[in-house]
Formats: sequence, C-alpha cells, structure tokens
Amino acid sequence: MIKKIYIIILVLFFASCSEGDILEIPLDIFSDDELQNCSNENDNTFVFFVIDQDTNRSLSVNFTDSSFEIEPATVADVSVDEPVVITLNTTTNQLLYREFDTSINGDDYFCNSVPISNVNVTQELVSSNGTVDISYVLQNTTATETTYERTVTLNDVTLEGNGIGIRRELLVLGTDTVTVTN
Repeated sequence: MIKKIYIIILVLFFASCSEGDILEIPLDIFSDDELQNCSNENDNTFVFFVIDQDTNRSLSVNFTDSSFEIEPATVADVSVDEPVVITLNTTTNQLLYREFDTSINGDDYFCNSVPISNVNVTQELVSSNGTVDISYVLQNTTATETTYERTVTLNDVTLEGNGIGIRRELLVLGTDTVTVTN
C-alpha cells in the first residue's frame, strides 16, 4: 500500500512540474499586413517590414548588401530563377520583432536616419540565425515596363531576447509588386 502511495505521489510530482511559462508570440499575425520597404543607398542598407497596427507590433528585416536594390532599375537586375539569399545574424543582417507602447508609422520609424523619439520599444527579439529569401515572379510585361511580384520569405529563423526564444522553419514576411522600366 505504501508503495502505491509513493508511486502516486511521484506521478503527481512529475505531472505538476513546469519548465516555466511558455510565451507564444504569434508571428503569423503579420500575414495580412502590407509588406513595406525602404533603403539608404549611401551605406547599402535595406529594410523590409510589416506592421500590425492593432497590436502595435512589427517584424522587420534589416540588411546590408552592395548588390541588392529595393527597386531594380532594369529588367536585367531581377532574377526569377534564383532568390536573393541573405544570411541573418545578430549585427548587420537582422530579423527584428518589436512591440511598441503606441502605434507607429513605418516610414517615420524605419525609413529615417534618426528614428522618431516618442515611441518606446516594450519588447524586442533579434534573430540569431536563419536566412531571408527574396524571390521574384514575372507578372506582366509591356513595351515600356515589366511587373514582378516580390516575396520575402524567412527560413529557419530563431528570434531571441529577454529570456524568450522563438523558432520558425518557414514564415512569409510578405509580398509586394515591383515595376521596372524596360
């Protein structure tokens, strides 16, 4: 009888143990939001971002690349065969998840050399690994211009910060349209 009581206590002990609270940040909440972008050609920095205005959250990819352009000048600059692959790290090529204390305007926040000062970041997670694939699909060609659909996809990314770690194998950051002059 005592053996059964010990077994029951042991089972209850292991069943009630917790590794701590699991914080789930739903990264797919951004799937309906518009993919936006901006660049600074002076230092070859680029950012793709989506903002969820309902929850004051953003997901952005900041990177440096001397051969990439947000808006390609000619059709020759766009490859539909191979995506542009950017390897993420914690310093120059980053995926950032941020929560803010108020709503933000993407152009004001992401596209200025000096970000606006009346917005506080309340939570930030930074990529420690993964890749960003930027791919193009031909949509339409006329005598004067060619239109592509551009998709920014995150692969095998890990976001970390403030004791939180999130891993996603595949997440589409968003899609936009690029029109180039022929």
